[in-house]
Amino acid sequence: GREKMMKLSIMRDFLESDESEFLVHSLLENWGFEKDSVQFLRASSNFVFVFERNGEKYILRITPNGDRNKLMEEVTFLSFLSMNEVSVNRPERSKKGNMVEETKNDVGVFQAVVFRFLSGAQYEIEELSERQLYLWGEALGNLHNCSKQFIKKSSSRNDYVQQLTDLENFLPESESSARRELETLKTWFMTFDINEANYGIIHFDFELDNLIWDGDNVQMIDFESSMEHWYTADIAFALRDLFNGDVDFSNNSFQLFLEGYRSKMHVTDKEINAIPMFLRFHDLITFADLLRTVDVENDLNNPQWTIALCNKLESKIDDYRDGFKRREK
Repeated sequence: GREKMMKLSIMRDFLESDESEFLVHSLLENWGFEKDSVQFLRASSNFVFVFERNGEKYILRITPNGDRNKLMEEVTFLSFLSMNEVSVNRPERSKKGNMVEETKNDVGVFQAVVFRFLSGAQYEIEELSERQLYLWGEALGNLHNCSKQFIKKSSSRNDYVQQLTDLENFLPESESSARRELETLKTWFMTFDINEANYGIIHFDFELDNLIWDGDNVQMIDFESSMEHWYTADIAFALRDLFNGDVDFSNNSFQLFLEGYRSKMHVTDKEINAIPMFLRFHDLITFADLLRTVDVENDLNNPQWTIALCNKLESKIDDYRDGFKRREK
């Protein structure tokens, strides 16, 4: 999936702490749960657990130091999609009637959202049939078509502009190639128009990792990165494993995806031709996310898994850096 992650120090402190189980249980009290059913699933930008209540399975997602407004926007959007027959992982209200509950401990403030557990199959890209490639595109087209009808509370906020500003403020002067790439992209974005047909809330990570297939029904999870952007960006980000840095528009899988997409949503050739630029943008965002994440001294005081993860991320950072340098040539 997308490499967006929390800071390694938070991940380490939470997973190594004796209090974590207490924190997880105190959050789950808000919904009710069976004590021995709680299992840790994974950690990336969130901590994800699975648990049971009255014989039903649920997902608990814990966000460290999350932006409460952004979480509320996410759950509002999910509820809207769900009412419009889009198969999304709808949040469950707590006993108090809240979609988001929070608690704090020494590590920080933690927000929790609970989702029903979606069952079904997950696939790698090479396992998809032609029909499934079409359905994948159709599901994204359907999502965007619904997104167009969604009226946002704060429609003045251009998320991608905020994203560019954040990159500008965050990227250290020493990362000169990355900063030049940012300038190139900023200039390019200014040539691209924004209108109601091509710009709205996107998923941002419509990869196969975030889809659970129940036959032909494509169920979507993990809307935490969703934001206002060009719909084309979503196509680019969804297919980045297919393109793997080299966009071949004649690729049969891409054609099938696009055909499915266009059955639900209009997209111009100009927007499709912009995919390589959106993939460059994705590289830059991911690079910045990785720099943020690696905030622990890589020393022996850390648990083994932290050191291993740190090394893995450092080598990814180097790969992106090389890529930005090559573009300058």
